[in-house]
Amino acid sequence: MKIDRRDFLKLSGGSVVAASLLSGGASFTFAKKVEELNLPKPSRNSPRVVVVGAGWSGLTVAKYIKMGNPNVDVVLIDKRHEFFSCPVSNLWLVDLVNLEFLMHDFLTPAARHGYHILTGTSVIDVDRNARKVYTDKGAIGYDYLVLAPGIDYYYEAWIKDPKDIELAQVRYPAGFIPASEHIRIKQKIQNFEKGVFVLTVPPGLDYRCLPAPYERATLIAWYFKKNKINGKVVLVDNHPDPPVKAKGFHYAWDNIVKDYVEYYPNAGIKSVDVAGRKISTEAYGDISFDDGAIYPICRAGDIVFKAGLVKKGERWPDIDPLKYHAVGDERVYVIGDSRNQPFSKSGNTANTEAHYVAKLILAKIAGKDIAYEPPRTLCYSAVAPDEAIWIDLTYKYLGGGKFEFANVKLDEQPKESNYKAYIEWAKGLYRDMFA
Repeated sequence: MKIDRRDFLKLSGGSVVAASLLSGGASFTFAKKVEELNLPKPSRNSPRVVVVGAGWSGLTVAKYIKMGNPNVDVVLIDKRHEFFSCPVSNLWLVDLVNLEFLMHDFLTPAARHGYHILTGTSVIDVDRNARKVYTDKGAIGYDYLVLAPGIDYYYEAWIKDPKDIELAQVRYPAGFIPASEHIRIKQKIQNFEKGVFVLTVPPGLDYRCLPAPYERATLIAWYFKKNKINGKVVLVDNHPDPPVKAKGFHYAWDNIVKDYVEYYPNAGIKSVDVAGRKISTEAYGDISFDDGAIYPICRAGDIVFKAGLVKKGERWPDIDPLKYHAVGDERVYVIGDSRNQPFSKSGNTANTEAHYVAKLILAKIAGKDIAYEPPRTLCYSAVAPDEAIWIDLTYKYLGGGKFEFANVKLDEQPKESNYKAYIEWAKGLYRDMFA
């Protein structure tokens, strides 16, 4: 299945009408005095919650705040005009699901639950003293602010020259910020003829979705095998093994896609020569490649930095590990993949913690408190058509900002029943966000 003109129109927003309560689109220049956006509230005294980022966490928290208390005014802001899911996108890259399975409109849930949706809107800055969010369409005051912008990339650890960073983004996009990167990678997979298709895994456990790079490598290898492409996937990993579901991935590499995957663990990536198509490692020397996707180290989305929530030299915000609000500012929350707790940066985690944060904010508005609820990470990985593995766990707080896995269940034997559950899992979470 090739990407046709209709798919490109969907991904570019050509088939989606932007939703906004605004009638103007004047340019915006940051200043002390800017035009306030006149958004109606349910009542004069309604508290306002502004949510930045309409991903798996932002959509969920906006919906459940409104469902919990319709008198709370909620404004959801996103720079995109439509939703494109990063979870499940690996299946789309190799034609196992269609584009409609990933894309959803922002308008339906906003209309159904009564929150404001400002699409195609860029958030420029946050003034926490004045409690205002500055966008390219004007300023919005808030009583509570939820930042859910997802991840950004930190290429500088591997690539020093800004020109080379730009080259890497264009030629070898990571594919973990939707949706243009995904389109580019899908084109690469479809057009690949021979040689080495490289994928990298960042070090640590704070990149988006721990098993996703391994799932992607396995599915691309399956695609090459199915289409008799004279190439192989080289997975360059900074870990000694996949952090989760390792047995399942090794089973797939040894049996389902044998001879189409080369796994380089404990690589110790030092640098990436983008123009020379070469990755320098501590363990294996230089690894040359013909094409691929360079997934660098991650950091919080840019607006989290602009809000002054990240300490100098750090990549993630300083927030209360149990309450999600900024240290020293209980009116600003960071959720989803930009938060700093050592939870998997995955869809199910973002969705379940957003449920909890919605309860936290509603309790705060009501002058109450609630008990801590850890998120749940239920994560499926496909290794071939109709075959998948999974892990299901929660987290136990140990104190001092430290957590450990709790109630761990997993199935690392690829099965058709697991694959069917994978698809139903995605459908269920879509319903939770959009219905």
